Amino acid sequence: MANIEKKQEASLAILGIDDEFVNGMETMTPNKIAKIAERMVEIDRANKSLGRRNTQTTNQLMTLTMLTDSPYRRLRQCLAQIESKRRALESNHFGYLKNQIEIKEWLEEDTEMSRLKASQSQHGWERHKMYIEGSLKELAVFQEAYEEIKRNNNIPDNWDEEDAEIDEIRHHIRQVFRQAHRDMILTGTITQGNAEYLEQYGIHLQTARNVIAKYIAECERLINEEGVMPNIDHLYEFLDNAVEVFGDEYHRVLKHIGLDGLIKQEYLYRSTKDLS
Repeated sequence: MANIEKKQEASLAILGIDDEFVNGMETMTPNKIAKIAERMVEIDRANKSLGRRNTQTTNQLMTLTMLTDSPYRRLRQCLAQIESKRRALESNHFGYLKNQIEIKEWLEEDTEMSRLKASQSQHGWERHKMYIEGSLKELAVFQEAYEEIKRNNNIPDNWDEEDAEIDEIRHHIRQVFRQAHRDMILTGTITQGNAEYLEQYGIHLQTARNVIAKYIAECERLINEEGVMPNIDHLYEFLDNAVEVFGDEYHRVLKHIGLDGLIKQEYLYRSTKDLS
């Protein structure tokens, strides 16, 4: 009998409850609760694989991609995610410190209610550790991604705002042709929003439509005549070529607006490489 009671007590401890909480239940007998508790060991182990909002796959192929070819924009995404995780960790850290003070005060008060509050709070933080660890995991993954993106795109460690600004034109040319290509595949024409996007970067709408139509026709020829299915690298090459052809057209827009240049150097953050 004593062994049965000890087993039940251990089972309830795993679930974070006590025997008084479940006493008198009609269906959930001690044996059934013990079975639930035994399974919770595996559930708790498996939950350690979670404890965070997204998987590494989602973070790196979706959060970081955001349909952009700009490595600097991906670096900015990494930095934004890292900062978000750090703020969350800081908030949790100070919340924990405040909570420890409260627990100390409750234990010093030493009443039935204060002891219960202390126990509840301690249990809550133990359960919350999994999610704090999850935030640390995500932060580490974005740090790794940040370093890999720099390394694989030959971006120096002391890159700064000017480098990112210079890369913006390449990003927008790729992006507008990607979206306009999608428009023509899905609707047969370039939608108004992307037509305006093209003009903002000095690209004539009919010229862009003609270039994209030729690319679509070439893809169809490969598929229908040669049995070759274009992969994503084929699209990337098309977007790279669009940058080469149209990358300087924005100068015409600047001239039309009346601007001398795009980047105002005196208002940029400069790294140490610019101070020598």
